[in-house]
Amino acid sequence: MKQDEVDGDDYDADNINSEKENSKKLAKSPVVELVKTGDLFLNKTVLKARFELCAMKHNFHYTVTNSNKSVWCIRCADKKYVGVHSCEPSSKTSAGKTASAKTIGSLIMHKYEGIKEGLKAKDIVQIMRNDYGCEIFDSLAWDSREYAVNAVRGIPEESYGKIPKYLHMLRETNSGTHSSYETGVNGRFRYLFIAFGKSIRGFSKVMRRVIVVDGTFLKSKFKGVLLVATAIDGNSNLYPIAFGIVDSENEQSWEWFMRQLKVVVADDNGLAFISNRQVSIAKKLEKVYPLARHGICIHHLLNNVISYFKGKGLAGLISKASKAYRVVDFKKMFAHVCNISPAIGNYLMEADVKKWARCQFHGYMHTHRLTIDVEEKIDRRIEKGKTFGVYPVTDSQLLVKGDTIDCFVDLDKQTFSCGKYDLLKIPCRHAIKVGFFVGREPYTLTDFLYTMRAWREAYQESKNPISVPEDG
Repeated sequence: MKQDEVDGDDYDADNINSEKENSKKLAKSPVVELVKTGDLFLNKTVLKARFELCAMKHNFHYTVTNSNKSVWCIRCADKKYVGVHSCEPSSKTSAGKTASAKTIGSLIMHKYEGIKEGLKAKDIVQIMRNDYGCEIFDSLAWDSREYAVNAVRGIPEESYGKIPKYLHMLRETNSGTHSSYETGVNGRFRYLFIAFGKSIRGFSKVMRRVIVVDGTFLKSKFKGVLLVATAIDGNSNLYPIAFGIVDSENEQSWEWFMRQLKVVVADDNGLAFISNRQVSIAKKLEKVYPLARHGICIHHLLNNVISYFKGKGLAGLISKASKAYRVVDFKKMFAHVCNISPAIGNYLMEADVKKWARCQFHGYMHTHRLTIDVEEKIDRRIEKGKTFGVYPVTDSQLLVKGDTIDCFVDLDKQTFSCGKYDLLKIPCRHAIKVGFFVGREPYTLTDFLYTMRAWREAYQESKNPISVPEDG
């Protein structure tokens, strides 16, 4: 079979990207029952793929006798071609030819475009059976998947070489962005850090200075760990500040990540970090951010209590204690926990209550997510406060009675003995009642963080995406 100026037939993983156009043509090319005299093909790749599929479907085998840029000659493996090819499956002396991973991958590559996962090996086996009438092994299906994924998304090994160029383009199109990239002595990837300028400015202007740091394992071919630093906006949405990818999660990688973060978020007494109990995080926070506070995520502690102490029955009480606004309420509930399970009590004390109890933490610990809008909270608290009485003590100090506890209010210092307003900066029912008493609307007592203006300022800028850098 001949065709003028047909493509070369060599395939290598290093030039897979140049095959993408041929693969797209093959995916659009109809697969017929037989290849007939007079058929025309877009190129040599499509021709070869068609023969592979036909041979596999109709159970025959062939050998290539001549192949160059203008000719592709084949002959039946069982007998010489005479006029009309008449080989039947029963007359062959060896197993039929199997389509290559490249051919099958080219047929299915469009199913991986624009999606995260795509077909699995078992799905490919089913497609080849139903759509093409061919049976293939799981191993071939897996290789075909690898080819298709690499053709669509690029070869992972090659993508590492594009990182410096990508980071440069990212900084050019996103003002104020900080990035860093580090390799080992052998040139292999070690660390990557990205903090978008827009996120840095939003956090600095209108976010509580509380950062949650955590890591999670990556499931890509080369694994690694994703490290993140995240804040929470006034509407309880996660607000990413920085991302890092490291070869493994250890003290060295966490210190490197913290030092990069310190470039965009300075250390000070008003800053707080929340994390799990991983020792490497605590040690490196203390070293890189000596002025900042460090708290422990209560959800992590509760998971440990349930896993290590079978303390599911106490999880609710511990959670309630951690969220107490007054020290006296916390001590009462925590004492109850210790009486029920001294082992769990000791574990929580070893973790340091000042790091996980809201009322004991020396800083602002905004780790819980609000379940309803702030406006709805205020409306509900207005209803609850209608029966309360307000009694002036001085010009700026008042006493609110009628609740389960009497609340002492200092308007000049904006402190409330119930503790709720002091920690959340959302008017509690006592603050709302006092506000009405002195002629102030409830919203004027709400922290700027929860206002529409702050929310708009946090998201008024856009991140500018960039395409994959070209080779060369």
